[in-house]
Amino acid sequence: MPTSTLFSMNQQPIFTGSGNSKAAEASADADEDAEAEQPSSPSVKKAEEKGIVVVHEAKCKVYVKHDDATKGWKDIGVGQLSIRCKEGAEKASKESTPTVVIRNDVGKILLNAMIYKGIKMSVQKNTVASIFHTSDAQSESDGGNVVARTYLLRLKNEEAATNLSAVIKEN
Repeated sequence: MPTSTLFSMNQQPIFTGSGNSKAAEASADADEDAEAEQPSSPSVKKAEEKGIVVVHEAKCKVYVKHDDATKGWKDIGVGQLSIRCKEGAEKASKESTPTVVIRNDVGKILLNAMIYKGIKMSVQKNTVASIFHTSDAQSESDGGNVVARTYLLRLKNEEAATNLSAVIKEN
């Protein structure tokens, strides 16, 4: 009689007699099929939001200016930038609520800020610098105050930077 451990993954049913051999083969085949379909590893998938349209996407590196001007820029990380607007709303209107969202490869939000009327940007080579109003809350449960901070977005080339600034201006 075969010995099996309590947590064995490949347990075979033990049948006595000769009439159940086909049933044993069928259950073994069913076990092999169940093992073949293992769930995939978790990954970040783009979720389609109803009523929201992505008007621009680019990969960029994000920096934020320190409160202490002598320290310079703090590297936040690399992420996928997307500018989202409400579908069907007129461009550059309050109803369109254009928003800049930057997520890293894991899905953590690096920047989530609305684009406001009269936003000023500084475009130099492959970078775009602008002031965005973001929450200083450390977690979603905190209320947090809205704080104006200067962000620098470094893109792959000068053309990508000018395209980004143009899309921000038109929205």
